[in-house]
Amino acid sequence: MNVTTPEVSSPGAEAHGEGLLDDARLSATLRTFRDSGMVIIRNAYDADRIATLRASYDDLLAQERAAPNGSRSVQPTDGQNHIQMQMPLVPPFADVDVVAHPVVAQVLAAVLGTDYRCCLYNSNTAFPGSTHQQVHRDAGPVFGSGLGVPTPTTGVVLNIPLCDFTEENGSTEVWPGSHLIVDHPDDAGAELTDRARALASARFNIPVGAIALRDLRLWHRGTPNQSDGARTMLAIVYQRSWLGWRSPALRVPAKTWRAWPSHVQTVFAAAPVDD
Repeated sequence: MNVTTPEVSSPGAEAHGEGLLDDARLSATLRTFRDSGMVIIRNAYDADRIATLRASYDDLLAQERAAPNGSRSVQPTDGQNHIQMQMPLVPPFADVDVVAHPVVAQVLAAVLGTDYRCCLYNSNTAFPGSTHQQVHRDAGPVFGSGLGVPTPTTGVVLNIPLCDFTEENGSTEVWPGSHLIVDHPDDAGAELTDRARALASARFNIPVGAIALRDLRLWHRGTPNQSDGARTMLAIVYQRSWLGWRSPALRVPAKTWRAWPSHVQTVFAAAPVDD
């Protein structure tokens, strides 16, 4: 059974970079996020911006995969023909409108608190011929099953699709509301793929320029790519400042650090700056 993907509208592509959600749109966005564990915001970027990111991504991925001794940045993930790549904090991937988009920052501050931090910068690609992944969470409840009830959100992933996401090319499948599920001790060892069959799902069928914000606890999976091209998205993870985990790969080149305004430096304050 499928349901409609939860979404709201951003101020529009003509306002990206300066525009913020007004009070009514922000309230609707936060309500949708709390209820479903995710929200899609359209018109966050124009097509030219995404084309620049996609071209740079494809060049970087080709370089990494051709490395003589293999790449430490590219790893296979669950399912056939699915990979992830750790992203370098260099232009255009480190541009302010990518790592600290004003609308995203507005929503993250309301969800995670104003002192949230970035802890991971990754990407996910499903190549033609990819299969279903297992249903999974990116992170479990902070207190496991011991608390017995869900907590407020502690981690959010920003997904920036670098192409149109469609049924044909393997758009991500999600289970809205599953971020509020706290496992019972009797569920230990039960596969989420089996449990998810009884619940309604939705697909990220969204055009270039849209973005998705997702609670890390939300059940989701990659789906088969039956098209002729790779289905790719950037994945930037933010968390509450009191959580100490950070990917060892998240490091900031000094040149990037100096180019960032102070509010972006604050978001990456937990990452080492490399000279």
